Amino acid sequence: MSGMLKRDILDALWQANFEKMINYVLDICQLVVEDYEQKQMKMPNDENQIRSILLEEYLKKQKSAYDMSDYRFELEVPENYAGNGKHIGRVDIRILLKNDFEKEEAYYIIECKRIDGTSDLNKKYVKEGIARFITQKYSSYYGRNIMLGFVVKKIDVAANARGIESIQNKDSNVHMHGDFEFAGKKGINESYQCTYQIKSGELELRHIFSDYSNIVQ
Repeated sequence: MSGMLKRDILDALWQANFEKMINYVLDICQLVVEDYEQKQMKMPNDENQIRSILLEEYLKKQKSAYDMSDYRFELEVPENYAGNGKHIGRVDIRILLKNDFEKEEAYYIIECKRIDGTSDLNKKYVKEGIARFITQKYSSYYGRNIMLGFVVKKIDVAANARGIESIQNKDSNVHMHGDFEFAGKKGINESYQCTYQIKSGELELRHIFSDYSNIVQ
């Protein structure tokens, strides 16, 4: 088997794993909101707390029900060791695949941010989210990762996505530039795909915007 063919097969497998992971995140975000609405519960309007509830109470506990046992979800993992006991960053959620457990550098990342339609949080989504992948503060072993926006107020998500796209495309770093392509709407979720040309090659970020506005305090 030629190296090129092997790479194509491997890439197709990675894409399939990525899509399975994305569908799981979409389904679980939907489950969280439905569960909280049914129980008439509210969660804090805090990025880290929303993320931890999503991870610890749902993503980890629902794996067997969604045939996700081969995926391991970890919270706030240090990223890119810089020496002298320090790391460059800390990712919100790291996802490892069973077949790649022995490869220290092989994992996906979900970076979480709150979204409320304001330019302030949109800029943070870009500067403290997208930019961490573009500058390779966060690694991208598989060439694909996820940005997850918790929408905490009722907004026009499509219009807001265009606003985020505009902010990134005005950045002086051309590696930040890319077009948001609509990837689908599923229940409370709306997602977009954007491909970036970074120094290590091509990077796909899947931008998922999940409407948590009904269950956030």
